[in-house]
Formats: sequence, C-alpha cells, structure tokens
Amino acid sequence: MSERISRASIRRAQPADAAAIARTEVDSWQSAYLGLVPAAVLNALSVPARQASWHRILTRSATTGTRTWLLCAGDAVLGFASAGPTRDPDDAPLDVGELYTIYLLPAAWGRGLGAALLDTAQADLARRRYRTMTLWVLEGNTRARRFYELAGLSRDGARRPTCVGTVSLPEIRYRRAL
Repeated sequence: MSERISRASIRRAQPADAAAIARTEVDSWQSAYLGLVPAAVLNALSVPARQASWHRILTRSATTGTRTWLLCAGDAVLGFASAGPTRDPDDAPLDVGELYTIYLLPAAWGRGLGAALLDTAQADLARRRYRTMTLWVLEGNTRARRFYELAGLSRDGARRPTCVGTVSLPEIRYRRAL
C-alpha cells in the first residue's frame, strides 16, 4: 500500500465517485469512531445508503456550492474532503466556508495525506473568496482535534449536540482565517 500511497493525487469528485466515497467513509467511521460511537451504530452503517447520499450531494454541488475532493492512488480512493458555504446560522455564508467532511482509509492515516486534502479544501475556499474556514468535530475525537490544531485551526468556543445513530454526542467548532 505505501508504494501506491506515495503516488497519490487529488482531483474533484464526480457523481460516479459516490460508491468509492461511501466505502471510504464507512471504513473510516468504523475505525476512527470506535469507542466514541456505539458499536451498534458503527456496525449498522450502510455503504448503499451513504452512496445514495453522496450521489445526491455530488449531483447538486453546482447549486449548493459544495465541492468534494478525492485523494487517489491510481484508481483507488484513499480519502476525500468536502467543503462549501457555512451551514451555521451565526456565521455569514458569503464570508465563512465550512469543511464538512474529511476522511481517509485507516491504512492511509499518519502519512501526511490528510494534510494534503485539508490544504486542497482550504485553498479552494480561499479562491472562492471565503475569509474564514470552520469545521465541527466530535469533542472526544482527540486524534482529529490534534490534526486540526497542528494545521492551525483553533476552537472558537461554539458547541452543539449532534445525533449519531441513536445517541447525541457533543461537537466543538474549530476556525481559522484563510
């Protein structure tokens, strides 16, 4: 896998990529959220359901402002990131962009590939003239929080509950100027 990872590239996702994104998302969730999210919720994740959701997201991207980037090694999708205008009512959608998702297959963790995806999403938001980027992360996800903090994002004090399956978990918001 490491030889393939060393030749990774990033490209914009298309609706035809929905299945690969869904598989990556489910695999990542089942590893990254183990111990944070109940096992029953993780085990119930459905690639077909996520594929349908991602197909809708990618098909509507031109009207919603959402852009999704794939990290690929050849034809294999190793990760993805998705960003667009903020969904938060306390921020201005013309000024604040939001990183909605960033996930890598567990085998790709710790190799700098997440940073490359994050840089791509941030650069795209900056090109679209957003002045700030935000993201939400589960409060208990120390691995992701460390990743974001090393990338220059800081907690801004906002908190909210998020429903994950049948449980409510706290999320915290991170922010940085672009």
